[in-house]
Amino acid sequence: MATETAVETATTAATATLAATATPPPTETPAPTDTPAPTPLPGKVVLPVDTLGDRNPWLPYDETAIPGVSYFAFNTQKPPFNSPLVRQAFAAAVDRQVVIDLYTKYGGKDLRPATSFTPPEILGRDLYGEVGIPFDPARAKELMAEAGYQDTSAFPEVTFVVNVGGDAAPGAHQNVADAVAKMWRETLGVKVKIETIPWKNYSDRLNSNPPDIYRLGWIADYNDPQNFLGDIFEQANYGQFENSDYFNLVNKAGKSSGNPLYRQELYLQAEQILVETEAAIIPLYHYTYRR
Repeated sequence: MATETAVETATTAATATLAATATPPPTETPAPTDTPAPTPLPGKVVLPVDTLGDRNPWLPYDETAIPGVSYFAFNTQKPPFNSPLVRQAFAAAVDRQVVIDLYTKYGGKDLRPATSFTPPEILGRDLYGEVGIPFDPARAKELMAEAGYQDTSAFPEVTFVVNVGGDAAPGAHQNVADAVAKMWRETLGVKVKIETIPWKNYSDRLNSNPPDIYRLGWIADYNDPQNFLGDIFEQANYGQFENSDYFNLVNKAGKSSGNPLYRQELYLQAEQILVETEAAIIPLYHYTYRR
């Protein structure tokens, strides 16, 4: 509203009384808008917003080149991993380049390190290094201390479960698990027990007795962030991740239409909660699955 001018002091008593008792006109409530806050979004542009559709899904689906992500997830309901600080510490202790080098040795192709969950080709922005928790051993130790584990000898043994079989590179998951468990032992001073489960029994194990940490991957069923940030927790939320702010953002984005920039910003906020504030998962790398 424009600034009001000063009221003249030489007014009559009647005018003053009328002004004091008059009912002001009702103020109009601004209509809600889907316009995002005018702040720079994190990450670099991979797909300009004007190339994205305004509803779900917002990109064409190419069955010959499907974006995917590989990640570790925590049992967020079981101590000590019900503490976000502990989960953040474990995330900061993972060197993704070592992981990628090992998978590449076993035949992995076009693997790109990831600190966020949704592949850049679907979200429209590459958030690597700007959203999520990068490799930082010193910070990992600080986070464990903040969580109350200055002496990690009291930290319970960690059960880390990976699948064997059901993948194009037999033995890859086991060797990566060994390498990451070594990172956690050396950086955080914790004990890690690795369990390998045949792929055909893997989901049963995760459903019936979710371990502390487990490995999974996800490729797009359709090219929209909703398939990663929303659908996955309806189909594979073995770690029982719960955060009302996160799910409200994802649901709101899924129902929004007409403004792809607004949808993108909501998904970006959800990513920050998932992989940074809550650290419910540790994204490892993005890739393209080619049939």
